[in-house]
Formats: sequence, structure tokens, C-alpha cells
Amino acid sequence: MAAFGWNRPGAASLSKRWWWRPSWGWPCSLSAVPAVVSERRVVITGIGLITPAGPDRESSWQGLCRGDSTTRLVSIPGLPAPVCGAPLPAGLFFHAPLEPLVDLALATSAEALAHANHPLTAYDPSRVGCVIGTSKGGCHALSAAWQQTHRPDASAWPHGPDPWTCCDPQVAARTVSQHWNLQGPCLAPVAACATGLLSIARGADLITLGRCDAVLAGSVDASLLPAIHASFRRLGVLAPVASDPTHACRPFHKDRGGFVIGEGGAVLMLERADLARARQAPILADWRGASLAADAGHLTRLSPDPEPLIHLLRDTLRQAEMSPAELDYINYHGTATRGNDPLESQAVELALGTAARSIPGSSLKGTIGHLLGGAGSVELAATVLALRDQTIPPTLHLDQPDPACRLDYTPHHARPSSLQTALKLSLGFGGHLVCAVISRPV
Repeated sequence: MAAFGWNRPGAASLSKRWWWRPSWGWPCSLSAVPAVVSERRVVITGIGLITPAGPDRESSWQGLCRGDSTTRLVSIPGLPAPVCGAPLPAGLFFHAPLEPLVDLALATSAEALAHANHPLTAYDPSRVGCVIGTSKGGCHALSAAWQQTHRPDASAWPHGPDPWTCCDPQVAARTVSQHWNLQGPCLAPVAACATGLLSIARGADLITLGRCDAVLAGSVDASLLPAIHASFRRLGVLAPVASDPTHACRPFHKDRGGFVIGEGGAVLMLERADLARARQAPILADWRGASLAADAGHLTRLSPDPEPLIHLLRDTLRQAEMSPAELDYINYHGTATRGNDPLESQAVELALGTAARSIPGSSLKGTIGHLLGGAGSVELAATVLALRDQTIPPTLHLDQPDPACRLDYTPHHARPSSLQTALKLSLGFGGHLVCAVISRPV
């Protein structure tokens, strides 16, 4: 190890050679950087949003607040019978032969830029980054090629791009970066169901570290495909086909049976606060901080030991310099799987203490399904809009809560509320844990 310069005998020696310092906090904290860097505050100035509830930001948000369940029976070519799903709204125009998730990324980034009053003209392109993730890349071209010829190679796809190029996980980030001539860092995180929130946290980190002045950050996913659905079915995490498919996904319900796959995505415009104010940008929210952790116990279930998630929650509040009592809303991951809903609730109770039961929260997956890699960014976008409109979107179908889920989940109907600060949790398969705090602009 000496050849690598670690000088292992003591932590003090290690800290002199590595970038981390104990006084900065845990390395997993995205804000754990020197104080001079943390002065670069980050704000959210634009949102692009497409979900099963609507083809744009405002229609999606209105559908979430109304509690219009979008889950229904969907016929997927290659599957023997219809399945429960939450597809994109009918009539969305996709530019064949592009992958749907690439179109989603282009459309949501365009809406975010317009919402932010077209900030790209104010910045040097080399100072604008792009961080757009997806859980698995685009698989539509590959799936079509396989169904046509059972040969997953370029010769099986008679037109358009090579299907292997389409399923590259960085195809959305690369395409958006090229389309808008963004010459700063271009990243494509993959962290299962936590991809979206991780992408936004990484984008904020690029600004905090001084590498960028602005970043387009978010995630997209379009996974209503036979192989994807069959894989999740084998994992035992999907809701069964119900007589009423609109009630198939029931987060925190005592009889919940799993989630429904949805499609969509969100891209947020992040900017350095002083520069955004200088150009008189519409500031939607202040980014207060984020943390990462790992729960490496199981592929699809949280560990029975809630300590990693408890530490994540507490560390995020420390980054935001907040107490639990200052939180006004929690956007839960809330997948409606048997094991994860009570463990998420338990960890929040233990981490936040007596304040936990007085903080309203909700899961959006009963309304729009689980958007997989797109979930974290869509749900953070909805959290920003909740702060904007002082309204908590509901958790649908929660007429009989699980006794182990003892928190306020805002059942059935949206709730007007005084909201200043909100926390968002994303818990990805494989143990990817991300938590972030945002607040209304001051």
C-alpha cells in the first residue's frame, strides 16, 4: 500500500494524503467539502416534467394533486396477457427512431430551460453541465430487434441506430448535452430507483464544487417492455393484476402487494444562487443539501437493521443545518412492497424522533406508478411544486394503513399546508439510498 501513498498506520496520516478531512463530516455527504466551496449556494430555477398524469409540468402536477390514478391494464407485445402499468399519456409524439427515454430527456430539458427563462445565453457553455440518469438505458430498439429476429445485434435492426447504441445508459445525457451544446461535465448516473435524486444531487455538487455555474439534472425512464416486466415479476415486487387496476398500487396499505411500472421523467435547471439572482431568474427552491448511503443487505429489500437509513436522514439534516421539527413535508419513496414501506416508516420515526408523526408526507406511486430510474427526479420536481403552491399531493388508496406504518401519509386528497422546507427520500434496489432537503426561496 505504501506505493500508493496511503501511509496506513494512522487516520491522521491518511487524512493528510486523501481529500477527506474528519472535520468535514462523512465522505458520503455530498456537501462534505471545504467551507469556501459550500458558499456556492444552489437554487432550482426550472422544471421539465412528463408523467403518466400529464404531458408537461403543470398538467402532471394538477393530476398528482387531484389524485387521478393513471394505472390501468396495458397490453405489452410479447406478454401473453395485459398487465397493470402507468404508461405515458396518449398522443405524445416521439421522433422515431429515437428511444422514448431520449425524447423524454429532450422534451423535459426544453421545458426546464423555458421555465428558467432560457438561462443558457447567460453562461459560458463550458460552465454548464448535464447530469441525466436512467436505470438501464433505452431498451425499446433492442426489444424490437429481438422480437423481430431473435438476434440482438446490429443486423437485426433494419433501420435507424444500432440497438446497442440505444441501450447505452448514457444515451439520454449525451443527447441532451449535444443538443444544447453543453460543454461542461456530462454524467449519467445509474443507481436503480434512486437514480433521479442522485443525478440532481450530483448536479448540485458540481456547482458547489465550483466546476459548473449551471447544470441540467434529472432522469428519465420508459420500461413497459416484456423483458423488464417479466424480470420484476420474477423478483416478486409487482402488484398483482387487480379487478380494478386503478387501485393496484397502494403504498403503506395493510394489503399492499407491490408497485406498478410507470414511465416518465423530469429535468431540473440548477444554478449558482448569486448568478441566478443576477440574471433575475425565477427561483423555485433553495437546495439545502443531500447525502448518500448504502444498504447492502438484499437486492430488493431494505435491511431489517434501519441504521444506514437513520444515519442518512440525520446526516442530510446536518448538511441542511436543520432540526427535524423544521421539516414541513416528506416525499416518501413508498413503493407499496411488503417489506420496504414499514422499514422506511420505521427509519423515519427513529431518525426524526418525536417530530416524525407530526410531519405530513406522501408517496406518489399510487397515482403514477413507479417510474424506476425516473422516480426520484419526478418526485423531487413534485416536491418543489408542493412548496410553490403550498399543497401536499396525496397518497392514494390508503383506506386501511398498515399498523407498522404509523406516520401521516396524507391519504386520498391533497392538503393545503404552510410549507417552507421538504425532505425527499429515494431508496434504490441494490441498497442505493439518497436523501435531499429543499426549501422555499428566501
